[in-house]
Amino acid sequence: MEEGKRLLMVTVSGPDRIGITANLTAVLVKHGVAVVDIEQASPQNQLGLYLLLDLSRADTKEDSVIKDLLFEASKLQLTLNFRLFSEADLEAISERNLFVLTHFGGTRALYELSKILEEEAVNIETMVTVTHHGDTSIEMVINVNKSPDLGRLKERVMRRSRRLGIDLALQKMEAYRKNKRLIFFDMDSTLVDMEVIDELARRAGVYNEVSRVTEKAMRGEFDFEESLRQRVAFLKGLTLADLEEIKRHIPLSDGVEELVTTLKWLGYRLGVVTGGFDFFAEHLKEKLGFHFCYANQLEIRDGVLTGKVAGEVIDSARKARIVHQTACDERILMDQTVVVGDGANDALMLGQAGLSIAYNAKKGLDRSAGAAIGKRRMKNILHFLGVTEEDIAEALTCQPV
Repeated sequence: MEEGKRLLMVTVSGPDRIGITANLTAVLVKHGVAVVDIEQASPQNQLGLYLLLDLSRADTKEDSVIKDLLFEASKLQLTLNFRLFSEADLEAISERNLFVLTHFGGTRALYELSKILEEEAVNIETMVTVTHHGDTSIEMVINVNKSPDLGRLKERVMRRSRRLGIDLALQKMEAYRKNKRLIFFDMDSTLVDMEVIDELARRAGVYNEVSRVTEKAMRGEFDFEESLRQRVAFLKGLTLADLEEIKRHIPLSDGVEELVTTLKWLGYRLGVVTGGFDFFAEHLKEKLGFHFCYANQLEIRDGVLTGKVAGEVIDSARKARIVHQTACDERILMDQTVVVGDGANDALMLGQAGLSIAYNAKKGLDRSAGAAIGKRRMKNILHFLGVTEEDIAEALTCQPV
């Protein structure tokens, strides 16, 4: 900071009305005072305004500036408080490490999350309520500069959201402010409300056998690729007619169509990347109008499944590489990328995205995700992206006839 800089913090409170900012800044212009920082909130027509002023190059003395501000404030029925600022105070402001914590859940959630923030030495800088589809969320801007362990803070709020059954997102301010442009979804139990391989197994009469392999994989006895190959082997003999029948009845998760319609209207690039199968993922790509689709390929000969997977298996690491490469190809920053998934196979791609969302997720995914939403609440993704109800209504209205 420049030597000799004189800083004055002014806090303004009182009834809000049109013209307050213009009248107060007119005084500052008159005296040649620079505004270093400013922040305002006006809930329920009550003003809260904060100004950090640099008096170093003011044309008049400090007392004259304060006197004229007080005179103007008295006419507007406002209360002013003043405090001189030190260099250390200004440095602390410039070094703030800000996150945006958005959560649904009402007073109980506000209390429990606030307690965690207190225990983790996190300061709430601003807070506002937002109504979305009839639900109210609270958006906090928090300063984590003094928090001893950001990883622990994130894990605690994510775990608490699971226990309370609420939707929650924690985003770094820089990433939150960047318009998102690319979103990837997992397929099974995320984009669609089913596990496709389970339905295939039921149709082949091998559901119990496939489930046993799945359980072993979840216990860590197999990696994803080995478990997938073993499960697909049980599906040998299923026909294209069997696959078509399942495809016709594949259920989308609640809210997906409205979510996708809105995102496409807003100009997002959309993709599905899944450890499931291309026969179904390609169908969803066409049905929903996605731009990208990456899935495992079932080997089919003469209209019958051979029980093998063709090509390289899409596991957790490959999912992450696909998302990253697609972002590079589209010239989109990772901070502008959103990933939605539900299981361990999604952890790596969630960990690298600007906004990583665990949808009705298995326990343990909290460590990778920065947001969590419950089943049948897919539309809340729009809220975390800052999309308004008016945007959604316009997107749905503007669909081709």
